[in-house]
Amino acid sequence: MPTWATVTWRTSKQLFQTLRGGAEVAFGCADDLQTHILCLDRDDHDFSTLYALAVSTEMKDQVTKPIFVVGSPRSGTTVLAYCICQHPNILYQEEADWRGPFAIDAAVNHRRGSARGPRGQLSAIGVGREEFLMSFGQSINELILSHRKQFQSRRAQWDLPPFTISRSPEEPKSRWVAGAPENSFYVCGLRKLFPQALFIHLVRDVKDVVRSLLNFFPDGRNRLIANEQDAYDIWLRRVNSCLDAERAYGPSVVHRMRYSDLLHQPEAAMRSLLEFLGEPYAPQCLEPLAKRINSSNVPSNFNPSDPATDPAMVARAEELSDHLQNLRQPRETSAGAAEKLEAEFDHLVQYFHDLGRNYSEAQRLIISLQRELEHVKASAAGASVT
Repeated sequence: MPTWATVTWRTSKQLFQTLRGGAEVAFGCADDLQTHILCLDRDDHDFSTLYALAVSTEMKDQVTKPIFVVGSPRSGTTVLAYCICQHPNILYQEEADWRGPFAIDAAVNHRRGSARGPRGQLSAIGVGREEFLMSFGQSINELILSHRKQFQSRRAQWDLPPFTISRSPEEPKSRWVAGAPENSFYVCGLRKLFPQALFIHLVRDVKDVVRSLLNFFPDGRNRLIANEQDAYDIWLRRVNSCLDAERAYGPSVVHRMRYSDLLHQPEAAMRSLLEFLGEPYAPQCLEPLAKRINSSNVPSNFNPSDPATDPAMVARAEELSDHLQNLRQPRETSAGAAEKLEAEFDHLVQYFHDLGRNYSEAQRLIISLQRELEHVKASAAGASVT
């Protein structure tokens, strides 16, 4: 027979840790800091509803902690995002790469707002760049979560998604996942918007990615890339950017996951991933793996080899791919890697801050040179007449 118990949890995080520690799943309602719970068998009841009750009581107080799936295109980032959003606490988001550039734009505007030193509007009120960007991140997070119903309604009107994005209105969905490969270049900026964000670096063997890229036609007619060289370059640049993030922030922030593990050891891979995310295991997260979506349909006899492809690039990519498939992610972080990402971010901020002025100077130079050219032409024409 089930029994009643009374337990005090100050945050849903503490409740989750209690559930992870082996306690029976809780059901009940909150009263101040006292939560009256009914002990139930976890395996015989709907986990989503129970978890919703655990999280929703203090959802507003949770830290903004979105999830970004990064890596090369054609590495499974889309299907992994669908897997993760089957969790009752994680909301799916359409692929979008605007947040990284937005972080740069926000930093540019903070610089403009602080340009006059103590007389600058932002510097005068003591708003530093970190606070400025983080406030935008909090607003973005609130907008996404508060528009959950609108998103689900509009998404259903466009077309039927391959997998459900919400199983029940009672699911808390207190955080969200985005799976755009282009975010691989913006991990540093995204962390400025969302300091508690977590990243999943999904790694697929480069040869499989190249074959997939060369057979992917997003609109049914035009291939995504030009040639084999382009495919290797796309993989190398994004994977190297993710590896920089791994070294800079460590495995507590960036979790490397092999695509092959997702295919061949799905439950173990998903359990490890959800543990990294700080979420309890939910078996429904494996359901999208039973269906092929967004596939390239590579012919079995397809040969991607192109004599025009740089063999040194191919060798470099295949060596790095083998390394990632066979060696574990390092546990230590690198201060040098973190400094490199900060320097790259600051360089982009400087570039876009100066872009308008440099463009105006270039326009003035062009006009000046055009006038000078007209003067030379006029002088040459006059000389020929005489």
